[in-house]
Amino acid sequence: MYKMIKLDWISMKYYHLRILILIPYLIFMGWFSPISLVPLSVILMFAYAVNPFAVEEKGDLNRLYLSLPVKRSAVVAGRYLLALLLFLAGLAAGFGMMPLANLISHSKWYPDLLWCLTLAAFSFLVHGLMSLAMYPMLFWLGYQKGKLWGFYLPGILIAIAYVILIEADRFFADGTLISRMLVYAAGHPLTICGGMFLLGLAFLTCSFLLSLRIYSRKEF
Repeated sequence: MYKMIKLDWISMKYYHLRILILIPYLIFMGWFSPISLVPLSVILMFAYAVNPFAVEEKGDLNRLYLSLPVKRSAVVAGRYLLALLLFLAGLAAGFGMMPLANLISHSKWYPDLLWCLTLAAFSFLVHGLMSLAMYPMLFWLGYQKGKLWGFYLPGILIAIAYVILIEADRFFADGTLISRMLVYAAGHPLTICGGMFLLGLAFLTCSFLLSLRIYSRKEF
């Protein structure tokens, strides 16, 4: 398993410098709101984690990997573990930069420990949802087609759902739907965090099992 993670990491060495580009982008976004840095870091690191699929498609690495004494399940597990490690790196980067961003941010609200836990749980939920939407598509269709159906299309649907929620909030009890949800979350942080973590774990498990099934039957 470790060897597969190492191979994937080495294969995308030409993309490593792109991580440095994320730092000024996160600082710019932190200027608006420090709490946005954690989920944003996770999303950006997930986008970076799919680079092995891009390299694989360009260099036909599937044939190379399958010529090695490794099982297909190890290839799939390696991709997911690499993404999980980068998820943890995204959490660390987001929480690490949040105090610095708070010094220059327009937002005067800074999360306490429980709200930081909520941010971490929400970020894990986002990671699991993106994994379910994208990884099976990448293993099935490859990078170019997979990112269209697994990244751009879900992104558009999420944006539409967000707009619908904002518009619906205007007609619900004088615009208090979202505020009521936030108040409930503030009053039940551990319940909300546990629910988001379990839901994210369910998404991630379904994604892994589906990718494993797809890749095990794929012909090259």
